[in-house]
Amino acid sequence: MRIILAAVMAATLGSPALAAGPDQHSGQVRVQTADLDLASADGQRQLERRLAMAMVRLCGTPVFFSRDELAALDACKAEAATAAAAQIDAARARQAVAVAARQ
Repeated sequence: MRIILAAVMAATLGSPALAAGPDQHSGQVRVQTADLDLASADGQRQLERRLAMAMVRLCGTPVFFSRDELAALDACKAEAATAAAAQIDAARARQAVAVAARQ
């Protein structure tokens, strides 16, 4: 089972203005990739949708849409994307190797 963990520091998650997601206390959200064909455009779109949903679960959603709240949300998403980037690249590389091995 292939998964990507998007994680952020607990300090970022503590923003009181953002509505908490269900996994916000753990600081991690699992994103399944085993069923995706990351070599295809459709697989890439599905991964992006799953990552976007994971960011909402991880970082919450704006309540008042204040400048500070949106800045905290952007910072949380950026930190999570940075934390998950190596795992995303590795998942893509694993599939590229698997495709090359089949040819």
